[in-house]
Amino acid sequence: MNGIRWIASYPKAGNTWLRCMLAAYITGEAPQVWKDVYAATPVLEGMLRFGDLPPAEPMEPVLVKTHLKADVPVLGLYGEATAKVLYLVRNPRDMLLSSMRMASISRDDMESSRTFAREFIAIEGNSMMKLSPGAGIGSWPENVRSWTESSRDRFPNADVLTMRYEDLRADPVARFSEIVEFLDLGGPVDIEDIRRAVAASTLERMRELEKRSQQQGGGTAPGGQESRSSGVPFVGEGRYDQSLSFLGEDIESAYQELLHGDSEFAHYAKQYGYAG
Repeated sequence: MNGIRWIASYPKAGNTWLRCMLAAYITGEAPQVWKDVYAATPVLEGMLRFGDLPPAEPMEPVLVKTHLKADVPVLGLYGEATAKVLYLVRNPRDMLLSSMRMASISRDDMESSRTFAREFIAIEGNSMMKLSPGAGIGSWPENVRSWTESSRDRFPNADVLTMRYEDLRADPVARFSEIVEFLDLGGPVDIEDIRRAVAASTLERMRELEKRSQQQGGGTAPGGQESRSSGVPFVGEGRYDQSLSFLGEDIESAYQELLHGDSEFAHYAKQYGYAG
């Protein structure tokens, strides 16, 4: 089946790890630099920055990654052309802490860490959303809703699969096999190719990829030039089920209030098992 396959998620949900596995599976080789990952799954936001777009009438399966909401105007160009939507969801606690790390804020810098956490809780998402209010990535619940509940209205021909990052981490071979089968990239799913792709995309392998990219000029990290020049590596430790307690009881209480309030954030946190 031809058509666009969106690899969508909120920032810091594990999208780059998944794309490394996809690049390894599609090419049969472990990606050596970031450009290898981009070649297999280009980033819509990066394409737009350079005046490019995915094909409106793709003649083959085309993978495209995005953090944008499904309802941004540019995605309306692909209503009929979209065949698959894969949405990766992750515990907002872990996305908060990963975003904080990428902002070069050390956990030892308690004042800056607390300020960052307060803002994430107040706007229910990444501070990037403030750069384009009403559009762009939106808040976490807005992004989740746009892809998991509203995308069928925008992409009438598309199948939708939502995958939890935590499930992919717990059993990457089984879950990645499910993803590849869903994406329907052509040909039967080969379990040995799945295992090789998973093995080629461990955190250790991705750290090596990042170092080679810096040394050989193989493209900037998905976080962009700023994250690279700050000295903060893009590839973290892939932690999950982390706590916010180290930030103070008031931060934890504010987050718990958000989790258990009458809001979309609370709704999706409960739906995906993140309300603890």
